[in-house]
Amino acid sequence: MKRSVEEWTVDRLKKYSPRIDFPEYQRQPKLWSDEKKELLIDSILRDIDIPKLYFNRVKDGDFEVVDGQQRLWAIWQFLDNEYPYELNGPPRTFAKMSSAEQKQILGYKLQVTVFEDADDDYLRELFLRLQLGLLLVTGEKLNATTGKMKEFVFDDLAAHDFVKAISIPKRRYAKETLCAQISINSFTRAKLKTFARTRGEDLLVFFRDYATPQGSDLTFFNARTKVVRSTFDGLWECFDLRAKDLTNRSYVLSIYLLFEEIGDKVKTKEARKEFEQFVFKLWRRLKEEVDAGIDRKNRELYAFETMLSSAPGEKYQIERRHEKLLEYYGHYVKTEKIAGDK
Repeated sequence: MKRSVEEWTVDRLKKYSPRIDFPEYQRQPKLWSDEKKELLIDSILRDIDIPKLYFNRVKDGDFEVVDGQQRLWAIWQFLDNEYPYELNGPPRTFAKMSSAEQKQILGYKLQVTVFEDADDDYLRELFLRLQLGLLLVTGEKLNATTGKMKEFVFDDLAAHDFVKAISIPKRRYAKETLCAQISINSFTRAKLKTFARTRGEDLLVFFRDYATPQGSDLTFFNARTKVVRSTFDGLWECFDLRAKDLTNRSYVLSIYLLFEEIGDKVKTKEARKEFEQFVFKLWRRLKEEVDAGIDRKNRELYAFETMLSSAPGEKYQIERRHEKLLEYYGHYVKTEKIAGDK
């Protein structure tokens, strides 16, 4: 592997933009606010040093960005007049700036560390280390991993109709993170008869443990992923497009775990319709009790709402929610009422 430090002008970055690509482990593009992008342009105009970029040279002299995607998009978008600079004076796009200011921006030099012949694992590790102080969220860290579990969660589950339909933001791999939280609990329950905490560090260890499963681990992986996929199929059959009304991640996780456990009881059309009605009636009553404030009447739902909102990713809360949902569902099947309602 070779590593060198080069100076690139903004003008060169612009001319090379068709030959600069972003590997799949990168953050999602264009996350910066206009205010943050303006500060970058202001630094360039005032000749203030900005953090260097990291590129990996690939075939035919093209480049992949290891670190610096947001800075690059901020520069390219400004040069394309997609947002104005207005920190010092009236709003001005690049085209409206004086020729002296345009020349200053295009001539600004950035340091670029360029790698050659670096392997993918090295670049992913470098990317993660460079982000340690930049609040890289769990989904972005998971996206920077490799292996069979990463592929299952990001390529298979995240593309499932049920996951695409639920109203959870796509931004910063939020849906993929939920799929990882579901998977770690499905796998852990099947293997250890217990639930799993779903913090970022837990999910990263889980992804590493199933990056390259062999022997009995591979057999277990294949069997369990089939169960998870089948459960998603069942949820889609239950909710169809009404899945868009599911907006709370902790609630979706618990609904998944409930459905996975009682799947044999909800195979008929009538049973699945009943399950759908239970899920949305419970959610409606939860919101009604929250809105009621001090006038709330259902102690059961107040307690359950706390399990959803307080430390929702902790193992003990996931277990408590699951036990309560089993109890609530059994009560609903017998009475068509939500537990705690008169």
